[in-house]
Amino acid sequence: MSSALQAEVLSIREIFGSTADLRVPPYQRGFAWEDAETSALLADLLEAFETDTIYFLGAIVVIHPKARGPSDVVDGQQRLTTLTIMLAVLRDLAPEESEAADLHAMIGHEALIWGERRRWRITLNHLDTAFFRTHVQKRGATLNLDEIEAAAASESQLRIASAVRAIHDELREMAPEERIRFARWLAQNVSFARVRVGEHNLGYKVFLVLNQRGKPLSDHDILKSALFEQAGFSDEEAIANSSRWNEFSGRLGSAAFEGMLKQIRFLYDRSMKGEFIDGLMKSVTARMPVSRFINEVLPRFVDAYDTVSTGEVHDIDPGAEALKSLCYLRSIHHESWRAPAIKFLIEGPGDPETSARFFSRLERLAYMMQYSIKERDYRHKRYRRLMDAMDTPGAVFAPGSPLDLSREEEIRFLERLRGRFPNFKQRRALVMRLNAAVPGGAPLAPESDATLEHIFPRTLPKTSVWLKHWTSSEDIAELTECLGNFTLLPDAVNQAADRADFETKKALYFPDGGPAAFALSENLRNVAAWTPEEARRRRDLMVAHLARAWDLAAG
Repeated sequence: MSSALQAEVLSIREIFGSTADLRVPPYQRGFAWEDAETSALLADLLEAFETDTIYFLGAIVVIHPKARGPSDVVDGQQRLTTLTIMLAVLRDLAPEESEAADLHAMIGHEALIWGERRRWRITLNHLDTAFFRTHVQKRGATLNLDEIEAAAASESQLRIASAVRAIHDELREMAPEERIRFARWLAQNVSFARVRVGEHNLGYKVFLVLNQRGKPLSDHDILKSALFEQAGFSDEEAIANSSRWNEFSGRLGSAAFEGMLKQIRFLYDRSMKGEFIDGLMKSVTARMPVSRFINEVLPRFVDAYDTVSTGEVHDIDPGAEALKSLCYLRSIHHESWRAPAIKFLIEGPGDPETSARFFSRLERLAYMMQYSIKERDYRHKRYRRLMDAMDTPGAVFAPGSPLDLSREEEIRFLERLRGRFPNFKQRRALVMRLNAAVPGGAPLAPESDATLEHIFPRTLPKTSVWLKHWTSSEDIAELTECLGNFTLLPDAVNQAADRADFETKKALYFPDGGPAAFALSENLRNVAAWTPEEARRRRDLMVAHLARAWDLAAG
């Protein structure tokens, strides 16, 4: 290979090794990823971690004209920046100093030795460097989420701050031991193909080839080819089956179709170890001919997945009460509940009464595991046990079923509901569910124009009128992120409410003295002043509503 162009596959630990000096040139745009892209990458990484597979992050292109010195990043800034944020969050959440030091070594030098100048593994463009150093790369920086958001002074810095919060919210919910294992896996099992060139012109040519020549194949495209090849279809059969496959992927959309295939893999291959495509192909072909899978089995999976993921009803109709539970389920963050839900829709008796019974219990189980269980591996094992029980007639509703909660689980769940919910996605899902549990409430789809409002604001100027009643820092820490301090508003109204005083907020909650936009606000109508005592009273009331909705006997 020409010395002007070198390519090698490197792990994250190697990319961010002790000699790394990656620079984003000043003419490049700033950090551009939105939350959806950041969350998608993290979700993919966590899935690969859980299935114990390697993860390839594609190619990055760097210009390195000299034997020593910095390398300019031509392609890969968004991924490298996001991974640095991920490493920084893992570092700051690490329970042990040795673990934190190991992670920090992939971000920058731990100490200055022999007068060596401090050097960081990656440097962003001149507009964002200082912000990134202070609020991401320095030790402990990512723990101050509100401070990071307040300091952001540009669109790219706001996106960095948003990425820090999204990653922190997700990783904070993992058990410490599991988070340590994920960090070690990330450093060793996630890799890039680093293309290093010596000249700027060549660097841009490589960049154009990688980004403009052809469209990458999706996993379901590759799976389709592998299945068709193994089936040995004639040309006529291949055309007919390909049309069916494309019809299904077009109906759901590429991302949702791939999501459905992952649920099929979970149902057919419950160990979920190894590569997705190989695992699914083997589990399908071991059960049935490919033609039968495409023409008889796949259509029902498509219908069931559409019902589970959007609420749309096709040939499989579980009834109104079951659809309400599915609506609540779609709001929570993890998706492992989808496999048993799909299994029940496809294989269950289909009558509305049994469907309502199953899905109300699945909803309760899923919410309990979302809020009380930090070990992602335990969630997967519990759902596997549930699907095993579903294989035996009558077992899923038998005493001690994995679908039910133990007394200890109910108690732990209720204790958690009385606690704090700083994670944005988690608190919104819980408050959306709560809106249906209060008198006069109704289910809200995840895509509803319903944003979470803190009655006592999350952040305040030092001279705020709120501090008349909220004088204790302990009260503020305990109650700001509790269920009693949350309600729902349409987005535009929420922005107007923000840090307003309680009287102004109430005028927005009940425009012209009329009904609130959401039932959850109605119990605020006759509250004269929002105090810590009122927040505690309302918290206990909200927990009681959820305890009744979920039949939590411990409540």
